[in-house]
Amino acid sequence: MLLKEVPGLLAEKKKLLDSVRRSHNSHAQLFHGPTGTASFSLALAYAQYLACKAPVEDDSCGQCVPCKQFQKLTYPDLHFSFPFARVAGSPRELNCDYFNKDWIDFIQHKPLFHLNDWLSKLDVANKQAQINVDEAARVISKLQLKSYSGGPKFVLLYLPELLHSAAANKLLKTLEEPSPNSIIILISENAERIIQTITSRCQKLHIPRPKTADIQAFLKSRGIEESVANTAATVAENDMVLAMDIAEDSARYVTFAELFQNWMRGCYSAKVKEIFAFADQFTTLDKESQKEALQFFIQTLQIAFSSKQKSESAHHPVYEKLSFKLDGFASVLHLKNAQMALQVLEDAIHDLKRNGNAKLIISDASFQFSNLLRLKER
Repeated sequence: MLLKEVPGLLAEKKKLLDSVRRSHNSHAQLFHGPTGTASFSLALAYAQYLACKAPVEDDSCGQCVPCKQFQKLTYPDLHFSFPFARVAGSPRELNCDYFNKDWIDFIQHKPLFHLNDWLSKLDVANKQAQINVDEAARVISKLQLKSYSGGPKFVLLYLPELLHSAAANKLLKTLEEPSPNSIIILISENAERIIQTITSRCQKLHIPRPKTADIQAFLKSRGIEESVANTAATVAENDMVLAMDIAEDSARYVTFAELFQNWMRGCYSAKVKEIFAFADQFTTLDKESQKEALQFFIQTLQIAFSSKQKSESAHHPVYEKLSFKLDGFASVLHLKNAQMALQVLEDAIHDLKRNGNAKLIISDASFQFSNLLRLKER
C-alpha cells in the first residue's frame, strides 16, 4: 500500500517521513488512536516505504520488488500479529500462524476494519480475544531469523492492549534489544491499557479521529454517491470504518431508524402489546447489530436533545427518509429525562456485551423509556 492510498493523516505521514530522513525512526513504534481510523493501513504503507528500494520524496516507488510484494502481502519478512480466540480443531499451542491465511485474506478485502470484523470472520465474535504467550514466542522467533529479502524485517502487531500479561512481559527484551534490521509497529486503539514497560520502549505517533469532511472525501473517492457518503459520514461520528460499512449498507441504518421510530411511538403511547412487538423485532438482529442499533439510538437522542437546547430544528440524514419527525421527539425531552434515557441505553449496551438476554434487556429499557417520556420537567 502506498502512503498516498491511506486516507487523510497528512500530518502523520509527514512526521513519519521526516523521522526517516533524519534517521530518528525507532525500531519499535506505537501508532495509537481511537477506533475507526486508518492506523493499520498507515502502518502497512509506512513499512512498505521503509522496505522500498527506490523511494520517491514522499512515498514508496510502487515498482520495485519489495513494493510489489507488499502490495500482494507476500513480502517474506512481513509478519502480522493479532488477537484471536480458540476455534474448533485448533492445536493446543496456538499462535497466529494458524490464522495467517485468513488474516491475509481479511486485510486484502477490508483494509479498514474494527476488531469485531476480524473476529466475525473467524466466527468467534462472542469470545474473548487476546494475544497469548505462544504468539509472543512466535514473534520473537520470526525476528531472530535471517532476513529472506535482504531488507528490513517487520512485525505489525494489531492491538497490543490485548496482549496477555505473560505475552507482554515476554516481548519486553525484543522491544528493547531487537535483532538487527527489525522493526516492530504496534497499532493500538486504547494505549492506556498497554503496560507502561511496553509503551516506554516505543516511539509514539498519535493517530487522530478523521474529520467528517475527510471521511466524505474518502467515500466519494471509492465511488460512493455523494448523498450516501454525506449520510454515512454524519452517522458514523468520525469513525471511518463505520462510515464505510454504513455507505456499503445504507439500508441497514434506515432499518435502525425505523426501529427507533416504532419503539418511541410504542413507548410514548405506553402500549404493552407494541412494546413487546418491538422487543420481538429487535431480537431478530444479531448481537453486534443490536449493540450498533442502540448506539444509533443514543446518537438520535443526543441530536434531538442538542437541537432543543439550541432552539434549532433537529436534522438527521437517515430520519429525513422517514416520516418520523425528530422535532416532535425532541419536544418531550429535557435535561433530566434525556440524561436518564442515555443511561438506560448505555446500560442496555453494557448488558448485551455481558451476553444478557436481549429480549429482557430491551423490554426493560422500553418500560423505563415509557415512563421517562412522560416525566415532567421541574
